[in-house]
Amino acid sequence: MANCPKCNKKIPFYHLGQLCPHCGVNVRFYNFDKNFYRDAKRAELSVAKTNIFIAHLKASLIGSKLTIIRLCIMILPLVSLLAPYAYMLIKQPFVEESIPISALGIYKMFSSGYLNYVMTMTHSVADASGFISVIAAVAGIIAIAVVAVPVLLLSVLSFTSIKKMPKILAALCITGMVFTLVTLILSFRFISVAGSSKGSILSGNISFGYVLTFIAFLLNLVVNLMITKKGYNIVYKEGDLERAEIARKVKAGEIKIDDLPQPIVETEETRQIDLEIARQQALYREKEGGTSDEEV
Repeated sequence: MANCPKCNKKIPFYHLGQLCPHCGVNVRFYNFDKNFYRDAKRAELSVAKTNIFIAHLKASLIGSKLTIIRLCIMILPLVSLLAPYAYMLIKQPFVEESIPISALGIYKMFSSGYLNYVMTMTHSVADASGFISVIAAVAGIIAIAVVAVPVLLLSVLSFTSIKKMPKILAALCITGMVFTLVTLILSFRFISVAGSSKGSILSGNISFGYVLTFIAFLLNLVVNLMITKKGYNIVYKEGDLERAEIARKVKAGEIKIDDLPQPIVETEETRQIDLEIARQQALYREKEGGTSDEEV
């Protein structure tokens, strides 16, 4: 059961009419003007929040040349992991396999079963240290991927924190560069250990993947540092920031929405709307006045 908005008495569920059975007021249209203006004010504040969100979204993605460049290069650290850092060469009787130490190489290890083979060989007598160094180099690739994925995602979601996100991305890029150098060192160690014993089934050679990854992180670092320094080119609509502050105060209970004027913030757009309303009202009165004269 609902309550009557005027007398606050309960209206039975079986009462289907618009009039309150107790006081006779039209329940549907009671305080219609007041409720209409209240909803209009809420809509004005809500649209301002949406406009600010859209302004932040545009600014963080396509607001300037720097943000467009960041949008283009944010995927490079992840893509660079497809290039090999080194190659693992396994030579056995009737079998010779070359597996790149890269994202594709890790996938190949999983799909072909070589990962289990490498893990098993870490317990062998002759080549245990060599295969352990392979696992360490692969772990370095995975660590870089753990950094490269957030760089991609946070670049897209940078609008969620306009001030902090470029700094967070810069820190991630520095971490990625450090992990890249560490993985390079682990790759060199693998090659050194694998070639240290004669007759070993394991050998390797270095490749160019670490250069691409380091450059990819470096480019993202430079762009995010420049964005941090210059800031975003955010274009707000007139009155939206003032409306957002008023909405915050309304939510906090500092201001009652019924005490606000309509429109809440006067802008050029609202002034044009008021002028158009006044013009249409003048035309209507003129038309009605002309009709009355003819009738007379």
